[in-house]
Amino acid sequence: MSFSGKRYRRVRSENIEELVNASDTNENLIRMLQSNAPIFCFTRIDENTFNFTLEMQNRTMTHDFKLGEPHEMERRDGSKVKITYTLEGENVLKQVIIPKDGGRVAYFRREFGENEVKMIIKMEGTDVEGVVYYEEVK
Repeated sequence: MSFSGKRYRRVRSENIEELVNASDTNENLIRMLQSNAPIFCFTRIDENTFNFTLEMQNRTMTHDFKLGEPHEMERRDGSKVKITYTLEGENVLKQVIIPKDGGRVAYFRREFGENEVKMIIKMEGTDVEGVVYYEEVK
């Protein structure tokens, strides 16, 4: 597992605006996806447990999760979601996000390379895919 403990920052994205427009996503989420470039890190704690850390300009969010087990989390915009992570092979981390307010389900697929990450985003009810590219922060 080459990504455990590495920190990544977004360097570019594709189709994010199109994805957001096709899925009627929250305006706050749109601004966050387009303007902020937080640093994220997934660190393996044991066989099935990870820690996720998200470093932003004015705050840091962190939580632990077990693969395959849904857990509740507060988003950067303050809304609550239920998240389930699964690991595919050693370097693909999938994430399903179900909003507590009944919004659209989001699907994230992070494909970790040696020093980069490609994250593919799909939203329930649309065929549009967004892609976000990250590079490792040394």
